[in-house]
Amino acid sequence: MKTIYIHETHTLFADSGELHLHCDQGKVVFNMQNLFNDLPSITKLCIEEQEKNKKYILKEINKLTK
Repeated sequence: MKTIYIHETHTLFADSGELHLHCDQGKVVFNMQNLFNDLPSITKLCIEEQEKNKKYILKEINKLTK
């Protein structure tokens, strides 16, 4: 399976029931219905990762203030 790492999207649009993401490595096209059904899981994973990052950043900031 090919992996495409998307750091940043250049173009984002919907057409004919599909979500199109364009980036430096090419484009990714999602079936909108399946993506919509996956949104709760995707959102949960994003929130969990952001919380880990937030804790790390706050820990590093606290080190600087001591």
